[in-house]
Amino acid sequence: MTATATTDPIDRLLSAIAAGLPGPAGVRDDILSELRDGLIEAAEANARNGLRYREAIDLAVRQFGDAHTLVASFWPEMAAARARRFVLGLFATGPVVAALWALAARSRGYGSERGLFDSGSAHLAAALFVVAAVGCGLWTIVATGRVLRRDRLAPQMLLLGAAATGAIAVIADLAVLSMLALPLAAFPGQIHQLALATAVLATGTRLAVTSHASWSCISSMSSSASQSLLSR
Repeated sequence: MTATATTDPIDRLLSAIAAGLPGPAGVRDDILSELRDGLIEAAEANARNGLRYREAIDLAVRQFGDAHTLVASFWPEMAAARARRFVLGLFATGPVVAALWALAARSRGYGSERGLFDSGSAHLAAALFVVAAVGCGLWTIVATGRVLRRDRLAPQMLLLGAAATGAIAVIADLAVLSMLALPLAAFPGQIHQLALATAVLATGTRLAVTSHASWSCISSMSSSASQSLLSR
């Protein structure tokens, strides 16, 4: 069977499915590739049973089902991949941003780290933020992995776990900016100012990306609910 013979019906179906599966491009591409291979194999089997190529392709498309049904069946996988990638990104960028702020604080000079972030309440708040973010994030990573059966967890719960982790990260980043940016800006020195600008830029970028991604997860929860109903 030639590729030309399969182009229109299969590509139309796959394009409709791709439009309904927002999330990591790599996971979506793997799903579409698997579907394309399955459609072509089904069409070839139909052709061996005596159907013309175009009829065999049309029948294969009907055998696989409509785009809405297929999107609903793959939505949990996409939701899990989206939530997992978001949380892993937060875990990767958190230590980098923290290191940049530590560098900015120490660039003021020897002993200048004293008097900054020294109160017990600040330490307690930081510890609570870290515990909450790590706890939500680890739950999301475990829930979206292979240890647990994802089919027992609603996709909305996975997206909610990722959004909660992101919300905690946003609050923590805002707290760091409000507590450290202005006090550190009062110290002179080109190296210090450059280190501070780098920390502020990194935090601002993380804030923007995390806020958008968290809201996207929340917005996707309603779509996930409707897709779950369609798959039943």
